[in-house]
Amino acid sequence: MDVRKIMIIIVAVICIAALGFGIYYEIFKDNIKVNQSTNNTAGGTTSSETKEFDDLFDNEMNYQGYSVNDQVKIDQTKELVYTNYSLTEIYENKYDIKANIPFININSEKIANINKEINTIFQEKANSIIANKDKGTAASIYTVDYTAYLNQNILSIIIKSTIREGGNVQRLIIKAYTYNLSTDEVIPLSNMLEIQSKDTQTVENDIRKVIQESISYTDNLAAIGYTVYERDINSTIYKVENSNNYFLGPNNTIYIIYAYGNSSFTSEKDIVVLE
Repeated sequence: MDVRKIMIIIVAVICIAALGFGIYYEIFKDNIKVNQSTNNTAGGTTSSETKEFDDLFDNEMNYQGYSVNDQVKIDQTKELVYTNYSLTEIYENKYDIKANIPFININSEKIANINKEINTIFQEKANSIIANKDKGTAASIYTVDYTAYLNQNILSIIIKSTIREGGNVQRLIIKAYTYNLSTDEVIPLSNMLEIQSKDTQTVENDIRKVIQESISYTDNLAAIGYTVYERDINSTIYKVENSNNYFLGPNNTIYIIYAYGNSSFTSEKDIVVLE
């Protein structure tokens, strides 16, 4: 068999293998994505934990048996966090919007700034899609959901948004805020770890392990020609001091969120769960 025939056979085998993987990926991609950043040890994210995280977004204020003095509220007739803007609207071939945007009902200048940021990031985008519906060539899809939890005197709220505008890549945006009602302070992750007596270096090791697993997974996809979001394990964004996009959820569970769509056109995320 001459060299030319051998080369043809090799190319054919590679093409068949790539096609087979592509078919497998399309069929099982949802399961693959769920397990993309998994880790079966403490501090990692198992597939069940990822599902639990996604299931948190109920657009509700969850008190978990705790209570607050109504005097801290701006409007004492409403919940501590409530849906201030709700829109479910489909304009055929223009947009599909399902948005539930929260308002933190606390009389505080710091909270006022957070509410303003929430409005700027999430509500103004919905308004922009509607206002510009006739300028795009393809429909926009936009969703926003949130949840809020009270753990003793600590309020934590997290908002998740997906957006696809026309032919652009879908983005996933996640923003979280954790606030001490007693001291009127936003709590950075480093302080929360101190409150829960967690070692910073151990947490950073857990973070690195989750990120490294995601890198290994995407490297395998890149090797067969897929375009992937590239993470840098040495980036300072994974240091505790810079990881303040976190959520204190049910039973004081900490979710550290790296939502890369906050600054890039991607729906990739990594979540580190600390129980």
